[in-house]
Amino acid sequence: MFLKFLFKPWRLLKRKFALRYKGKLKNIIGRKNFPALPDEKKESPLFIITLTSYGKRVEDTAPYAIWSLFEQSIKPDKIILWLDKENWDLDNIPALLKTETEMGLEIKFCEDLKSYKKLNFALQEFPNDVLITVDDDAYYPKDWLEKLLKTHRENPGKICCHRAHTIKKGLPYNKWKWKSTEEDNADMLFPTGIGGVLYPPNSLDISHLNEIMRLAPQADDIAYWAMAKLKGIKHVLVKNGYFEFALVNGIDEEDSLMVKNRQRGENDLQFKAVDELLRLSSIP
Repeated sequence: MFLKFLFKPWRLLKRKFALRYKGKLKNIIGRKNFPALPDEKKESPLFIITLTSYGKRVEDTAPYAIWSLFEQSIKPDKIILWLDKENWDLDNIPALLKTETEMGLEIKFCEDLKSYKKLNFALQEFPNDVLITVDDDAYYPKDWLEKLLKTHRENPGKICCHRAHTIKKGLPYNKWKWKSTEEDNADMLFPTGIGGVLYPPNSLDISHLNEIMRLAPQADDIAYWAMAKLKGIKHVLVKNGYFEFALVNGIDEEDSLMVKNRQRGENDLQFKAVDELLRLSSIP
């Protein structure tokens, strides 16, 4: 009880500083006082950052996370935000997102596949490009993409990530090694979405996508990890990469999938179901 009491003021302090920073960024974005994406046309492969958002986060966190993507030391060719067409259109997107579209952000409206929106449609539309997923509630350091691209050039056929857990077979998700290092078995790396994950062209077995989504409806990280396994693609950590990321609102949102899956143990149920599919497919 005492530890819980100590923890609460720290959370409140983090939130206070985060919200103050958001206030400053709101003015920066509103004045378009940040670098636009390059206009020049490139041939494939393009380097495309793709993400999704939903509900109040479309206004409350996504514009600020996206701002940090514009601020990268090496600019992506595209930044695409996927929003469900049942709730969003060009007439009702928040003002800050509209400003960011003038600086190069693309917003595409699609079927509501929950968290799967961030990559599923991009895989279909850009099969020959390098796709980089991010979350909508975190700030990405200025050299975050530069480090990812360096790792990709050194490992062109592998899926690259800043942040991963190390799977411990037979143990629940919360008992895995939480922070993977380069010394860990690469076959046991499990990328986590908040750190950003780079997928080279044709690195996921999309032929099993619908089946895996049925087995892991709330866990896209598990699904994309399994699709890589089915394709025989390895994962690699960024050297001296980032594990901790500042959150736009300072703390985890109560409605986030990460919080729900952890608290309810749903990650374990979904991982077990998907791992059984891999076992039947003779994937170690």
